[in-house]
Amino acid sequence: MTDTDTSAAELRGLLGFARGLGLDDATVRELYEAVGREAADAGVADDDRMAEV
Repeated sequence: MTDTDTSAAELRGLLGFARGLGLDDATVRELYEAVGREAADAGVADDDRMAEV
């Protein structure tokens, strides 16, 4: 699985979870991208990044 595939799968999982909480897709995507940018800038590992999301 490539990084793109992994990211897409992660986002799909988060979107499903967030819908259950009543959050809209746009908000979840914005949060996911913001955390990803911050984690990349800080050099955080993927597992830690997902825990933050």
